[in-house]
Amino acid sequence: MGVLPPIRRVVTGHDDAGRANIDIDATLSPIILPMPKHMEREGDCSAPGFTVLWRTDSSPAKNQGPWVDYHGKPLPIASSTGTTVRIVDFSPGFTAPFHRTISLDIGVVLVGEVVLELDDGVETTVRQGETIIQRGTIHSWHNRAETPARVLFVLLPSEKLQFDGQTLEEVLH
Repeated sequence: MGVLPPIRRVVTGHDDAGRANIDIDATLSPIILPMPKHMEREGDCSAPGFTVLWRTDSSPAKNQGPWVDYHGKPLPIASSTGTTVRIVDFSPGFTAPFHRTISLDIGVVLVGEVVLELDDGVETTVRQGETIIQRGTIHSWHNRAETPARVLFVLLPSEKLQFDGQTLEEVLH
């Protein structure tokens, strides 16, 4: 994936008496998921690295009791009932297939820059420290730089969009 360091995740919790504690303090390495053949594009570089920091199964989230570590487990991009927090590392030259999730996605570019492309061809570059609020649009990500990019995404479930009596569904090309 290049020069990006592993990600440190600190998770807090409570002991049996209700006192705050550190449940886990660990370093996570991004998981490289192979792109399905139908999603590969000629000339693309390696697939992105995914680090799932946290996932809830409902809202409001349950903070009491044990928690499930979803990092490295197969998951849909977005949950229909809970929140997903993940970091995505984009290799130089990578282009993601166009896709839409039924979610409200909040992104923060932590390292480098990415280009957000909408399905009508409109593009905007988002740089380190800048944010993206993705409201259910069909879009693609590009890393056209010569260095890796790292983006933190928080995905919240949303209602499906409707226009002219038609419901827009999830799209994963």
